[in-house]
Amino acid sequence: MLGSKFQKIAIFSRDMVKLGKVKDIKIDTKNMKITNLIIKIEDDVAKKLFGHAPRLGNAKGKFSVDLVESAKDAVILKQTMNELKGSIEQI
Repeated sequence: MLGSKFQKIAIFSRDMVKLGKVKDIKIDTKNMKITNLIIKIEDDVAKKLFGHAPRLGNAKGKFSVDLVESAKDAVILKQTMNELKGSIEQI
């Protein structure tokens, strides 16, 4: 998959809750690996993950690619929505 096609792809938890869409990626240039996904998080999901709604605009979060189960037409994570609390860092 090309990186340009990866942007704006939907992200779902293991229990198929739509978390949001890929906004950007973080790359470790030394090892030439993608290390993190930066995501634009749905407002209702942000409340569940962070305990509050975003102040201005949309919430953004970052998580390690180690949480990714599969990435094809959508990104599916290894954890359920409840398990993701604390795994996604608000940025």
